[in-house]
Amino acid sequence: MPRRVNAIRTFPVFAMLVIALLSPCACAASSGKRGGRHGPALPTLPDGTPVEPSTYRAETTESAEILGSGILDWELDLVGGSVDRIGALRASTLEWLQGEVRRGFGDGFELSARAESWNQTVVGQGASAQNVVESGTGTTTVTLRRRLRAGGISGPSACAGFHVRIPGAANGPGPRVVEAGLFVPISFPLGRQSRLAAMVEGDVIPDALDSGRHVEGISSLELTREIDGRLSARCEAVSVWNGDAGRPWLGTVNAGVSFDLLSHIGITMGASAGNSGGVNDLGGFGRLSVHP
Repeated sequence: MPRRVNAIRTFPVFAMLVIALLSPCACAASSGKRGGRHGPALPTLPDGTPVEPSTYRAETTESAEILGSGILDWELDLVGGSVDRIGALRASTLEWLQGEVRRGFGDGFELSARAESWNQTVVGQGASAQNVVESGTGTTTVTLRRRLRAGGISGPSACAGFHVRIPGAANGPGPRVVEAGLFVPISFPLGRQSRLAAMVEGDVIPDALDSGRHVEGISSLELTREIDGRLSARCEAVSVWNGDAGRPWLGTVNAGVSFDLLSHIGITMGASAGNSGGVNDLGGFGRLSVHP
């Protein structure tokens, strides 16, 4: 497995998170978006094909809503994780203290940062399903969004965004080099409590088996419903195409529920199923979080 030296540290972005939290402004509810690729360690089939667990793509669809000027939104995931079974292989993740801050800056612009304090990834590789373990500081993702259409509950909402993923620990579970991409989500109200959202995304990411780079294309469709003030449910389908010849197409379906145990403490639980390289995958994921 290739290793790349990383000299970029996430402390400056952590400092930005603290400053944003301490700044005086109003708060808004969190979008809850959590999708994202772990790596570079991936489960490897007996023929050497790297495949991606379906839980890595759970909650992929970005929010199309943009915060108003001076509005602050934050959320802190205290602990989270996932488990997958891909054919005869197993994969799991454990994540501690992942924080996100979003802030609106007017004229339809929004800036956000998400910092991953500590992650651990365990994946099975090869015919013997030998476990590979990676742990350490995770990635930091900085995202700039621009509103394209503000629909609210009466019409479709859309935005365009650009994100950059900054590596964490040199031998950690995240990418070894900077990744970047563009995304465009759009959502349609289905009454006052449900929304249908779709998204397309393109990223430039490192190859799985060598030091090159390639383009990755993502498309997703998500249905969400607010059941009451404390409970919501969602279902999502995701398709991932890789320009890397060594990576097969990935198709997944995931569903989950989010419930506020207390006024500021929430729990999310879900399940996923997918197929990559002709191998079926079943998985589950969950997290405990704090929000305004």
